[in-house]
Amino acid sequence: MSDVRFDAEGFFLSAVDQARYQRMVDSLVLHRRSVALLSSSGALVEHYGQRLLRSLRSRPDVVLETYAPGSPEALMGRLNQLLEPLSVDQARAGDDAAGPLRVFAIHELESLDADEAALLARMVQDLPGARIALLILGYRRRRLPEVLEESFRRGLRSWSIPVPREDALEAFEADADAQGFGDDVASLVAQLRRERVVESVAPPEVSEQRVEAPVTEHLAHTPSASTRASPPALVRWPFLLAAGLTVLALSWWYGAGQRSLTVPVNASSPSGELSTR
Repeated sequence: MSDVRFDAEGFFLSAVDQARYQRMVDSLVLHRRSVALLSSSGALVEHYGQRLLRSLRSRPDVVLETYAPGSPEALMGRLNQLLEPLSVDQARAGDDAAGPLRVFAIHELESLDADEAALLARMVQDLPGARIALLILGYRRRRLPEVLEESFRRGLRSWSIPVPREDALEAFEADADAQGFGDDVASLVAQLRRERVVESVAPPEVSEQRVEAPVTEHLAHTPSASTRASPPALVRWPFLLAAGLTVLALSWWYGAGQRSLTVPVNASSPSGELSTR
């Protein structure tokens, strides 16, 4: 029994990957649905994305174009060129449209703005007669950019490619050696291990911040029991002011009363002390 992970075109890391990849090909070519390959590993998106691009280039019923985001005007111009030979009814026609499938491959998702995403969604979803689909390669992404998620509420199938653990990689290497693919898989396996190391090692300044920040915040912001029991400063100060004015008024009233009830014991006393009767 042959191993479906290895064939003349290359290899898959698992049988599940092989099945999901084939589902993406069928969705794109047979059903003309746009597809997206996403993963936290850029190496995996590159590996399966390049295999899919090679497959599309070899098909006579597919025309592959690469679209670099950053110019909605250029995209609109290209769309007008594609729609020029079609009538409005033909552009809106569904399964009866004839001609090759035109696939726009999009790599640089960071440069894609909301206007471009909306235009891409419209030309794919509202103009099926143009026979346009998208192949989106999301390097180091677990999900699509928000502008694409908002625009493509239907008609887009995505594959979130899982990153194998170390024990799975070791087992895969052994199986690849047994199938004669040891040298072929070595580069990808090495890339996956490098990505894991990079993700696990934080810069020194980040590590220091993680250690020091909790201590500083604890000392600066954690209130004591007496502070928690008292009202906030902005609420407390009017009451303190009113209390102070009350005490000042009582002191003045009490002092005035005392002066009216006291007389000098000795007018010639140098000390000037007062005493009550």
